[in-house]
Amino acid sequence: MIKDEIREDMRAKRRALSKDEVKIKSDEIRQRLLGVERVKQAKTICTFISAFKEPDTVEIIKELWEQDKKIVVPITDIESGTLSLSYINSMDDMKKGAYGILEPKTVRKADENNIDVILVPGLAFDRNGGRMGFGKGYYDRLLESSKAVKIGLCYDFQILEKIPTESHDVPMNFVITEKEILEIR
Repeated sequence: MIKDEIREDMRAKRRALSKDEVKIKSDEIRQRLLGVERVKQAKTICTFISAFKEPDTVEIIKELWEQDKKIVVPITDIESGTLSLSYINSMDDMKKGAYGILEPKTVRKADENNIDVILVPGLAFDRNGGRMGFGKGYYDRLLESSKAVKIGLCYDFQILEKIPTESHDVPMNFVITEKEILEIR
């Protein structure tokens, strides 16, 4: 399958999930993620805010706050094709931003060098840490210079044997689904 076919197939499979399925699978993913030693040790975690039936990151954020972790989220700049980073302290301080994804109303700039772990969305991943996003390259640009541990979050059906990757694609260190934790060496 070519990239566009994979993207459309994964979008369709995610759209077909019921709210209950998203919740059940997301709970499993959250439990696995919070058991990862690198996450336990992290002080500052950058995470996407879930949308479009992605694994729920809002519950992950709430649990990380309870563990006194600092939370950073991306803000999409469509014009420049980049993500900037902002600390958040509450889900109440959010508004719909680019692509209808929640972003902070009040931006509190975060330095990417202070981030220990980045939770990364994707439409498909493979067992070598390969990731396929939505095709705009936002996360590739963010991840290329980051020294943080990169963790892809997805559903089990989004793990493919091999996805087509290019030189600018940044591999994940972990990929976590409701069924397993892939640690990529």
